[in-house]
Amino acid sequence: MPASVPAGPPAPGMFDGVAATSAGAPLAFTSQSGTGANLGQAWDLASGTPLGPPVPDFPDDRAEWAFGLPDGSPLVAWTRRDRIHVHDVRAGTYLTLEPGLAAQPELVGLATHHGRGAVVAVFGPAHDAEVLVWDAATGDRLTEFGLWLGHGSALDRRLLPATGPLIGLTCDDACRVTVLDVERGEQVATLPSLGARAVFARARNGPVLIQPTATGLVVRPVGGGPATTLPAPHPCDQLAAASVSGRLLAVADTPDGTLLTWDAANSVRRVPLPTPVNDLALAADGTLAAATDTGLYTIPLCP
Repeated sequence: MPASVPAGPPAPGMFDGVAATSAGAPLAFTSQSGTGANLGQAWDLASGTPLGPPVPDFPDDRAEWAFGLPDGSPLVAWTRRDRIHVHDVRAGTYLTLEPGLAAQPELVGLATHHGRGAVVAVFGPAHDAEVLVWDAATGDRLTEFGLWLGHGSALDRRLLPATGPLIGLTCDDACRVTVLDVERGEQVATLPSLGARAVFARARNGPVLIQPTATGLVVRPVGGGPATTLPAPHPCDQLAAASVSGRLLAVADTPDGTLLTWDAANSVRRVPLPTPVNDLALAADGTLAAATDTGLYTIPLCP
């Protein structure tokens, strides 16, 4: 029987999505249902308290916003109508990007471009998509390139940050995850896909793609090599992963509402939650953030 990890009381509210930093202090950003409009909010996961005021009119679709540390500063980027907004949580600054395409991006993400934090937006249709990249600090256009994903494809889910300039995207009707290099402006890898759920994380030998199955999680190296399976007693759905103190830590939810966590030794622990999970995020110190309809749970998984 897997060991159990208790979950403490949540921050109250209805939370649709959550993302966490992959390095440094444990920070997160959430989308939350508010009175008359959705709200975006930064969080200090160590204390479980909000950072700064909420962002009004924030999207509830996780494909339309991203949070991370592309240049060492916590940034959140989101799309509203035909514009992209960028907020530096630490500095408190805002930047508005105007793609000039008279269309709202299908997907928004964050990456690095020759050492600079970058905002990445993908405009459809997927069979003839266009990728635009801006400097997240200045708003300068860094590059743009076309992307061919085949006839009949449709963009789905979200952009998945991998590492540095690498970013991945999934297609809902194609069994693959496409890995892009935004510095080179091209597709650099195609990985088998087991469905829409997927995350990237850094393992000891480089970035890996992690996906849920009916029997556990499949971990596949981005650079090639055999896949491994982290076994689970139940099918998994929502998931999160991070490199914590040099080792891979992964979390996924199951149909009975229990979260399962795996460490590098493949040992499994249980995290019972009293409510279904809408989204999961894992910070670099091992703090898990779970977005639910009854609150935001923060659970330290590492001593």
